Amino acid sequence: MTWQPITSTQLEGIVARQLQSCTPSQQKAFSRFRVPFYKVPIQAHEESVFVLAHLPGGLLYYEDIEEGFEVGILGVDGTLPGRGCNQYELCHVLTQTGL
Repeated sequence: MTWQPITSTQLEGIVARQLQSCTPSQQKAFSRFRVPFYKVPIQAHEESVFVLAHLPGGLLYYEDIEEGFEVGILGVDGTLPGRGCNQYELCHVLTQTGL
């Protein structure tokens, strides 16, 4: 099977399912910081990720190769300087960021 990048529609489904596992306060916080999905390139890679929210600690994004959520800080060149290779679920990342 050949890998295909995730679509925003597919990501909406993942977010909707995973939000159900989040606490009510996490759901409320996510709703407050959520933005319309947009893509940001990864520095030194030919790939990009979908940003979902602007959290106080950085950009919440979905990395579709690893199929997980991460938080990162946008570099001055408009790219994410690196990406984790974690497969965090949405509630895990929200917990890590204190939400």
